[in-house]
Amino acid sequence: MYQNQTNRTLPHRRVGHADDESITSASSIRHETIFDNNDQGLIDNPLSHWNPNKAERKAREFARDFGLENQAGILVKAAKILRDPEAWQSVPNLTPDEQVSLAAERNNGFWRQPKELKVTIMTLCVAAVVQGWNQTASNGANLQWPKQLGLNNLEGCQPQGREAWIFAIVNAMPYFAASIIGCWLSDPVSEKFFGRRAPICLSAVIILASIIGSALTQTWQQLLGCRALLGIGMGLKAAVVPVFAAEVAPAHIRGSLVMNWQLFDALGIFLGFTANLVVSQVGNSAWRWQTVSSVLPAIVLLTLIFVCPESPRFLMKHQKYAEAYKTLILLRGEPVLAAKELLYVHYQMEVEMRHLHHKRPDPESEVVQGAVEGEKKAAHLHTRQKQIRRSGRGINYWQKLGQLFTERRIRRATLAAVVCMVGQQMCGVNVLAFYSSTFFCDSSNPTSSARDDTYLTPLFLSWGIGLCNFLFAFPAYYLIDRRGRRWLLLVALPFLAVAMLATSLSFLIPEGNSARGPVIAFWTYIFMIGYSWSMGPVPFTMSAEVFPLENRVVGMSFAVFANLFGAGLLTLFVPALTVHIGHAGLLGIFAALNVVAFVLVFLFVRETAGAALGGTPGSMTFMSLEELNYIFGVSTAKHIRYQLTTAVPWAWSYYVRRDKDCPDWPQKLYTWASERDHQNVSGNAEAEDDGEGATK
Repeated sequence: MYQNQTNRTLPHRRVGHADDESITSASSIRHETIFDNNDQGLIDNPLSHWNPNKAERKAREFARDFGLENQAGILVKAAKILRDPEAWQSVPNLTPDEQVSLAAERNNGFWRQPKELKVTIMTLCVAAVVQGWNQTASNGANLQWPKQLGLNNLEGCQPQGREAWIFAIVNAMPYFAASIIGCWLSDPVSEKFFGRRAPICLSAVIILASIIGSALTQTWQQLLGCRALLGIGMGLKAAVVPVFAAEVAPAHIRGSLVMNWQLFDALGIFLGFTANLVVSQVGNSAWRWQTVSSVLPAIVLLTLIFVCPESPRFLMKHQKYAEAYKTLILLRGEPVLAAKELLYVHYQMEVEMRHLHHKRPDPESEVVQGAVEGEKKAAHLHTRQKQIRRSGRGINYWQKLGQLFTERRIRRATLAAVVCMVGQQMCGVNVLAFYSSTFFCDSSNPTSSARDDTYLTPLFLSWGIGLCNFLFAFPAYYLIDRRGRRWLLLVALPFLAVAMLATSLSFLIPEGNSARGPVIAFWTYIFMIGYSWSMGPVPFTMSAEVFPLENRVVGMSFAVFANLFGAGLLTLFVPALTVHIGHAGLLGIFAALNVVAFVLVFLFVRETAGAALGGTPGSMTFMSLEELNYIFGVSTAKHIRYQLTTAVPWAWSYYVRRDKDCPDWPQKLYTWASERDHQNVSGNAEAEDDGEGATK
């Protein structure tokens, strides 16, 4: 459930110098503990507390500190805009081109973005295609490679006994290698070779080698080794591609761009199933051609990746502000938009850094510094800012990993990401995705299917899964930013539970009944339709955006570890479980796990889409990555209490009882600090007026 929509346009009033300083002081105190205890639900824009003179001074200091003196004028404009983004028209000296860009900023969709952003996102889409194609190449090959590589103890389509475990281990190996080795290499490779692009390039090389090796193997042990190599490449890529997309995307379409990982993973699955069908007629070597077909997107990815500009946030993290500014101009298409984002991200990162690096005090805080005036104050601030920026670079890999569990703000993000990632495995989709060919083989006449060396029927039905998964992911483009990530999960999980239960019960239809296969296929497709726009795109999208910059890749690595390790466990144990409890029992368990996943999402997952939180006067209409720090500053207990005592009663009154007096939205959990400050100042002024009237 979501909070009441916040009115984005705050009361425009002239704030006196005293008011400005008092609000700044209050903001400084908030920032020192905001990530640990933000139970007031405040979301802040640090620049909104500045008066115009301070905004100009800070922008010029910023330009001097980071070698952007030639851009001081545009940075001053950006700082004044960021004081109150809704009133940008009041900022003087804006050129006509700047006015057009600012007016269109919130309305431009993906196809109206600059070419460099489109090329970057499309390249990352190719990376997702590689991921999906590799999965389905293995799926199709499962029908032939066991017999070709010496696993002859088959019953229908399923290996039996010891060979069932060999079959399961070979299929699980990519996911174990990805989760235990591959995803943890993303952060070191990114830091060592300087950039988000380096892990993606290395991943493409490793995957290319593993695919060729897999197609040439002569024993199951060789195939096992090649699939381990494949997993390392998959893990490297899975942990960094969604993060890269989140860091280059404009805030108002970030969700739809990051969810391309799932959409194009689904496209890769569909193309992989298509390739499986195309080469299924070539005889005993069909599985080798199915495996090697996935080299095509890997070659394209290797060709395109270094055409993309580097992540501007990564460049800022490494103090390459001039380069980050040039990159932002390429990605946003207008210097004023680039300057606006550069400044806003920098000052939100300063807040983030003060908390995460030994909780240093705010260098701008009047409370901390006292009444220091003039040149002495400016010099002290300049020195202190440099000290903080230098200290931020000292954190090592193990410290970043440890902060996932020791820093409360990051621990809450870790919990939300892991719940989403594990929930994706709990819903049961990968049981269907990994073993759909053998499922459909068993759902028809298993004996005749096993005699048919082309296995055309199960491959064709698996192709239908890929098609559903791809086509029905498109609604998420519209919903993920407008209705929210959490909303998609809460709406879909009950539907998935029902569809999975129906699929489970379909396997109880007697094998001789001609309706058995079509009914199983129907409910499987219904499940995939519900999954494609919800549990498919949301987990990777949310995990890529919830962590602070310093911990973003290592946090994503942990989330991907949880997801892929779960996938590995499923792949390992599903064949054995199927032998003991059958398909009906197995899928029945996953129907129940969908209900468990719903409860976990309801209690522990926060909303990260700006539209679902209400308008955001702090930045660009939707929540920036840095503003999510405030969302995860609210304690887990406060979040759960709000859901149980406010959201649930409101939903009961609004949707079940249809109470006419019930408001359209529940009482909101989050409030913009600037709105709260203005309300407090107005309230104090009214109280003073009342006091004066009483005195008179």
